[in-house]
Amino acid sequence: MGLNNLLKYFSFLVLLLLGCVKDKPSPPDHSLLNTTNKKAILLNEGTYGLNNADISILDLTEGLIVNQVFKVANNKSLGDVAQHLTLINGQYWVALNNSNRISIIDTSSFKEIASINNIKFPRYILQTSPSRAYITSMYFPDIYIVNLQTYSIEGKIQLESLNPEQMLLHKGMVYCTTWDTASNLLYKIDPTLDAVVKKINLPGRASHSIVKDKENYLWILSGNKYKNTPSTLTRIDSKNDSITNYFTFSHDSDPIKLTINATQDTLYYINIDYLGASQNNGLYQMSIQASTLASAPFIHAAPNSYLWGLSINPTNGHIFITDPKGFNQQSVVLEYNSQGQMLRSYQAGIGASSILFP
Repeated sequence: MGLNNLLKYFSFLVLLLLGCVKDKPSPPDHSLLNTTNKKAILLNEGTYGLNNADISILDLTEGLIVNQVFKVANNKSLGDVAQHLTLINGQYWVALNNSNRISIIDTSSFKEIASINNIKFPRYILQTSPSRAYITSMYFPDIYIVNLQTYSIEGKIQLESLNPEQMLLHKGMVYCTTWDTASNLLYKIDPTLDAVVKKINLPGRASHSIVKDKENYLWILSGNKYKNTPSTLTRIDSKNDSITNYFTFSHDSDPIKLTINATQDTLYYINIDYLGASQNNGLYQMSIQASTLASAPFIHAAPNSYLWGLSINPTNGHIFITDPKGFNQQSVVLEYNSQGQMLRSYQAGIGASSILFP
């Protein structure tokens, strides 16, 4: 979860008063796992503090979903707040933010192979070489260095800023955002030295998302509405790390989950209103050549709801966004084509978030 948990959960209660009805989860049909259909792996964050995170599998061919995959395979919960899922060396790695743990999972059986404990509030995992990965940590200035073969912590990189967040590996360098309202820095790290080699000053503070476009520009989304830090979207030329453009959002905007499509020419982000208002609430689309921010959502959030997770299928460009339903009942995954036309929906686990397309 982010830094605004209390405010978000008070807002969830407001949404419940607006008419959310609790669903009873259906028993998962794990026989679907044996098909050869195209599949995607969905991470369900769970409810903060309730230790109910899990994994679902989307059957993209039939439009079906299988929930509670980890729980059935391991006879236990995945953990508390599943923040990030990635595929490393043929294994699924999951950062469990509030469990202070990384879970490593077999991609066929979904059984847990190993876990790495004592990583404080892990956020994002980035493979930096065949044998090593970096893991960012919320509330602390630390990036953990992890050995992928021994599943052990080899050391830490300490930044000047708290809350290192998303990372991007580009041309042998790691760019790391920092979701710290006191910091306007983007860190450039040499993974062969495990050292910061450059600090790039951004026009906005509290950077949290980063992507690369087809022209090798980096795009960084910054801001924290609830800590009175306006959001900005910055474009950086990776040839010399210079800022070539930036956009400032309105004060009432809260953009999150910056994503780019497979052709790397269109940006997407969610603008979120936890109270479910109709304005500034939905999925936004923006060309990398645009001179202004989008003025209206590409896909609107349903009334009295908000969107949370965003993933794009690199094969066909289909857009998957999630409605968490207040994190207290089964969430919904919505699938759209690249033109924004609704295709189908899936009833997922608690707090459906990111989707991995292996």
